[in-house]
Amino acid sequence: MLQNHFDIVQPTPEVARRFGLPYRSDIPDVDIWDRSDLQGIVAIAYESVLERLTDVLRRRLGGVITRTPRVAKSSVYKGIALGRDDRTGQMRVDLGTITGLLPDRGVKRGQSIMVQVRAHDYGRKAPVLSSSITIPGRSAVLLPEPVVRLSTKIKDPDARRELMTLGRRIREHTDNWGILWRTSAENLTEEELRNEIDDLLDTAQKMYDKYEATDAAGILFEGTSNADIEFPAEVKEALDRTRAKIKPTVARHHFYKSAGYISLVDLAEMVIEERPEEKRYMSAKLEKIVSRDMPHVDDTVNVEHVKLDGRNIVLARGRVVEITPRGFVIRRQFRHTSRKLKMAQEYPENGSVPRDEGDYALTYVVPGMYTLVTKYFSRKNQLKGTYVNINTGVEVYPSNGSGPSRIRYVDLEIDVIKAPINDPPRIIDQHLLKRAVQRGFITEEMAEQSRARAQKACDELVANPSLESL
Repeated sequence: MLQNHFDIVQPTPEVARRFGLPYRSDIPDVDIWDRSDLQGIVAIAYESVLERLTDVLRRRLGGVITRTPRVAKSSVYKGIALGRDDRTGQMRVDLGTITGLLPDRGVKRGQSIMVQVRAHDYGRKAPVLSSSITIPGRSAVLLPEPVVRLSTKIKDPDARRELMTLGRRIREHTDNWGILWRTSAENLTEEELRNEIDDLLDTAQKMYDKYEATDAAGILFEGTSNADIEFPAEVKEALDRTRAKIKPTVARHHFYKSAGYISLVDLAEMVIEERPEEKRYMSAKLEKIVSRDMPHVDDTVNVEHVKLDGRNIVLARGRVVEITPRGFVIRRQFRHTSRKLKMAQEYPENGSVPRDEGDYALTYVVPGMYTLVTKYFSRKNQLKGTYVNINTGVEVYPSNGSGPSRIRYVDLEIDVIKAPINDPPRIIDQHLLKRAVQRGFITEEMAEQSRARAQKACDELVANPSLESL
């Protein structure tokens, strides 16, 4: 960020020391923190700032996966009620570019209504809306009821008392709007806070004027977006190289931290900061400790099949049946369900090879590879089909005491299939890859790399039908 003209505000003490930054309490344009699973970051900002942030990360780190909602949280729209949604019973509302769901019961079909986005749409079929409107600002929020409230993060008793007193005085001139002071209000002057409320009241008036002046559905006020930014295996490696230019860094630093070895990594790097000549030794010892928790023969393994839209699908649990020079093989036994292999090239969702009770699959796991080869067998050990998944680099996570080892990757939609077994291999689901580019999850360059890998897998299956790994 520093090398691409971003100013850092509110840095942690460690970051301030590391980069020689003065502490600045300015309100940020973009707020960034770790994802809870340490597989990336979450950023909140207006769409234009998020686009700039994403562009920098992709140029510097490569295959970053970005998920942003099609409509930003807190955005206000003029909506047109379309009728009840059969699945949820809620009212479907046309927002102009997308349809949302409104829980309110008193809205009739064809009625225009002002609505606000309450929940993002990624991971959902549609955004969730509300007819209770708030106007968020950087240090305050206008509320649809005549109250004064404070952020729970404002802890200082004097600051809380002063803000409540100021809020009550300002509230006398805000008509029916209430005030919520955000955390950043604690660091601003009375004049700055009054100006903020005046600006928000102007925004509200313009929003209502625009609502009355237009007949069509559309946006009235733009809110901030949440960007879920995932760092696959190859991006973690790029981050390791970047970090190593600034601080002592063990090999696979970011992978180990996302795997839960935070304290061990910190200890190893404290040692090599004081004794750089010990880097190779400390890295080897750390690798040895982690390897004890990696999968061994007869261990169970979970397969986390992460979709580009953020869904984390845990496939049928497998068991390690073989350790190979490059990785290992897991067997997944199928019972009572009818898992199907896609067949028809033109309409892949309509064709299948049925899976019968007793069938099983062998998946050939090679850490770091951009493909995952799975072979499907009948209970009589007859090969029924081969499926090559195109994905980000495969990561193998050790067991953590409370759960088994797991392999994790992000599915890049496009796949290669050879089924029935006598048919030639073919590439499927290219339309899903194209849709992922349109949604902004990946770039066209990343999609083209996936197509090239799929074509290579297809060619190698033609040359070697018994292919086990690529």
